[in-house]
Amino acid sequence: MKISYFKPHKFLDFSPNRYDVGTFTNFWHSYDDNHFLLRLCKIKEDEYLSYYNYHLDYTLENRIGSEEDFFCEVWRVVAQGVKYYENQNPFSSSHSLHVDSLYKLQQFQKYLKSIDQWNARPSHIVIAEKEEIIQQQKKEIEELHARWDKVKGYEVSQKIWIKQGYLPTVIDLFKQIEKLEVPSGGNLLKYDHQVAYPRMISKYFAHGGNDIPVETLRNYYVIKKDDAPVKGTSIQSEHKLFKIALVKETKK
Repeated sequence: MKISYFKPHKFLDFSPNRYDVGTFTNFWHSYDDNHFLLRLCKIKEDEYLSYYNYHLDYTLENRIGSEEDFFCEVWRVVAQGVKYYENQNPFSSSHSLHVDSLYKLQQFQKYLKSIDQWNARPSHIVIAEKEEIIQQQKKEIEELHARWDKVKGYEVSQKIWIKQGYLPTVIDLFKQIEKLEVPSGGNLLKYDHQVAYPRMISKYFAHGGNDIPVETLRNYYVIKKDDAPVKGTSIQSEHKLFKIALVKETKK
């Protein structure tokens, strides 16, 4: 007797679960796969998980097979249904129904693909998918290499050294540069993010021969209130050694 992985409609049960397959007459067991597909074509895509698990639970509770066995059976039945509808006469009076059923089965196949944790589908399908992933990864690697080649042009082999103890002095100079205005009006330099200067200094400068963490520098670039830092590190007056000023124009 054929083993059925799908929970059947009980004999003379006139209030079955909507996911049960078959009819109340109970004389259809040799066609359980067809009834599974017919029921599948009537449900919505957001019910795929519930429908699948409903029959999976039946299989496991009755020790008909393992979770992988059930998956393989469902894949076989759905693939068989897809093949059936693909081979139908496109000029038949039922063509519209066939096209709709084919679409629904193919959508369900996509769902099955997403839960195939065993790579249990036919090997040629799994291999083709993995090959597609490999090719996509190769393309991404090539794009990353191309981007890295461009970035390398901005890399430096040796950073600019700041004399030990004078990091606040350099930061003070950059802060002065931030506020410089051109004679015609407006800032000499403009930027959108407070982190721009900390990142630049960290990337191209070293303090006493050591790298400068971005977070250390960001302490100098904090949101201010009434010209006083809310938090962070202030530059003490003894470190403000230089003043950047506009050169006075000489008369001709």
